[in-house]
Amino acid sequence: MRKFLPFGLLVASAAALSSCVATQKDVLDLENQADELKHQVSDLNKTISSMQSNQADLSVQMQHLQEGLTAFGETVRHSEGQMSDLSSKIDDLAATIGNKVAAIGTTLTSVQAKSLDEQKASLAQQEAVLASQLKQATPSELFETAEVRLNKASYDLAAKGFEQYISSFPQGALADVATYDLGQAYYGLKKWESAGRQFGIYIEKYPKSVLIASARIKYALCLINLRKNLGEARQYLESVVADFPSSPEAKAAERHLQKLAAAEKKAAGAAP
Repeated sequence: MRKFLPFGLLVASAAALSSCVATQKDVLDLENQADELKHQVSDLNKTISSMQSNQADLSVQMQHLQEGLTAFGETVRHSEGQMSDLSSKIDDLAATIGNKVAAIGTTLTSVQAKSLDEQKASLAQQEAVLASQLKQATPSELFETAEVRLNKASYDLAAKGFEQYISSFPQGALADVATYDLGQAYYGLKKWESAGRQFGIYIEKYPKSVLIASARIKYALCLINLRKNLGEARQYLESVVADFPSSPEAKAAERHLQKLAAAEKKAAGAAP
């Protein structure tokens, strides 16, 4: 005959069996968690080891950088010292050059002053010789010498010769030409006032001379160069065109009239 366990005992047995199974599962879970924790700890140790290694490398790099900065600082200080020495040498060189330039300037000034004094002495001597020669020369010699100098553009010497001729021989045979040529010499020296005065004397004293047309033109040009009495200058130029219409002087006078008109037009346009 088959025997059956009581119901209460069956329930207790089932509960105990269930508890045992649950306990084994928990143990397995704990073991898995422990293994996972071990792996995490291992990874953490590796990370810490790597960080420590990187920290050591960084420390070495920082040390090298510090050494490099120290060496750079030494180089900079050395360069500053060299620059200071170079600046001192440049200052010394500039002072030396300045002293030499000043010495050269003093020497040149002395030489120039000496040369100028010598030139003045030579010029005074030449003028004395010229004055002596002018006094001793005959009228024709005096005139011819001055004429040669005028043709060679030695206007100053030519002017002195013609002045001496006119002063010594006011009634000389060549007094009219000397008067005109003296104006020419002054004109060559750009002494417009003196030249204009001389041509004015010539125009007044020798109105029938063959050089009267040229004298009128030169007188007008002196006024133009002086920038005064431009109306009078125009009248003299127009008189040459009217009185000597077919002469070369008339053509020259026409050209000067055109230039004068253009200058007056330009001046009028520039006026406010």
